[in-house]
Amino acid sequence: LLCTCSANSADGWTSTGTGGGELSQRRLPGASKFSNMMIAGMKLAVCLCLCGLIGWAEDGTKALFDQATAALVRGDYTAAERGFSLILHDQPRNVGVLGNLGILYARTNRADQAIAIYLRALQISPDDKVLLLNLGLAYLKQEAHQRAIPVFARVVVLDPKHQQARQLLAICRISTGQLAAAIRDLEVLRTAGPPEEQTLFLLGWAYLKNHDATNAKNVFDQMFALVGPARTQFLLGRACYESALFDRAEESFLEVLRLDPNFAGIHLELGKLYISQRRSEDAIRELELALKGNPNDQDANYFLGSILVQESRDAEAVAYLERARVLKPDSWATCFQLGKAKLKLGHAPEALVLLQRAVELNPDESSANFQLARALQACGRKLEAGRAFRRAQELAH
Repeated sequence: LLCTCSANSADGWTSTGTGGGELSQRRLPGASKFSNMMIAGMKLAVCLCLCGLIGWAEDGTKALFDQATAALVRGDYTAAERGFSLILHDQPRNVGVLGNLGILYARTNRADQAIAIYLRALQISPDDKVLLLNLGLAYLKQEAHQRAIPVFARVVVLDPKHQQARQLLAICRISTGQLAAAIRDLEVLRTAGPPEEQTLFLLGWAYLKNHDATNAKNVFDQMFALVGPARTQFLLGRACYESALFDRAEESFLEVLRLDPNFAGIHLELGKLYISQRRSEDAIRELELALKGNPNDQDANYFLGSILVQESRDAEAVAYLERARVLKPDSWATCFQLGKAKLKLGHAPEALVLLQRAVELNPDESSANFQLARALQACGRKLEAGRAFRRAQELAH
């Protein structure tokens, strides 16, 4: 199996979230309850499977596979899906094609279809670690942590030294309150080799969630020796944020600023924290500072534009959201927020195109279907608007 690995961002398994699950936080559309903070920096699948060609008799089929794969890589999902589907019509048991279709569905926010296709592929190749990892990540995208646990556990059985699978398994256990099991596994990882940042971070977070301040302090003290004071405070702030300890998170993030005013990512994290605390002006200030340091930060552009939309500062929001869309064209959340802003500004035809794209990328999101219905209505397309309103109502229940 030859594959290339990449870490997704705004709409994949690292979807940016306001963290902490069902807490008293302000949430932006597209901000998953499963926060990307838990898997930041981990080099995990999604893997692009460039396999399945052995035994193929027709060069034309191989050429079609290569064309579909290239389309998937460049983000032309319509062409990629058409090509892979044509191959599957003749080769329904081709694991490589099934795996790539699963990735396509995951990237276009069709988690149910991704899961179905991964399960189909696993019936053919039940011990394929790449398929298992991607299935587990698809479950995570649905917040189905409990369903992801046996999937990642299977990878660990197949490869006990698979550190990424063990870390993902720990994330699921922490998220479902299985703190003792997560701590036990992470302590094994901690002692199995040299200190490693992600394992220490997850372990510290687990101890904080378990209200064990003493052991959490010991973990972060070890991290201090590994990565230094500023990064330790940064990761401690993230762990506190994920544990809904917002005041302590702010203390850590502000300490990072004191230690290193130019620390990468600190203003973005403060901005997201302040969104969770409903401190809009503070959030806007920090996100503007984040963009001053890196104008091409997709997350900062998205979050700043989105909070400006929520504050009814739509004209200001458009520039940030348009930049975010250039940086991440297949983000349903960015299309949604930009379409919503355009609709409020009276630009219904432009809003309609954006909201149609948002629904195409995330068809099961009720808010996107609702805003699409409003745009269709504003464009005089009443029958289509009625269907979209009904679809939004179905999804909301």
